[in-house]
Amino acid sequence: MNKCYSAGLAVDGVFGDRTEAALRRAQRATGATVDGEYGPNTLKHIGWPAYRTSTGQFVHCYKWSNIQWALV
Repeated sequence: MNKCYSAGLAVDGVFGDRTEAALRRAQRATGATVDGEYGPNTLKHIGWPAYRTSTGQFVHCYKWSNIQWALV
């Protein structure tokens, strides 16, 4: 959420109100159903960061379906 959607969240392991609000913004931005829940519809739409394995450098945000395809 922080890297791909500039959520500005603390990494604390808690899915609290700020996390839900950030998820709703990301859902809205990607055309997912806006429900504040991370389910199959959100997984299909939302982008996740990808990093170079050799350097750890951030590359781009990819949709999960594209990442799965790239791994096949």
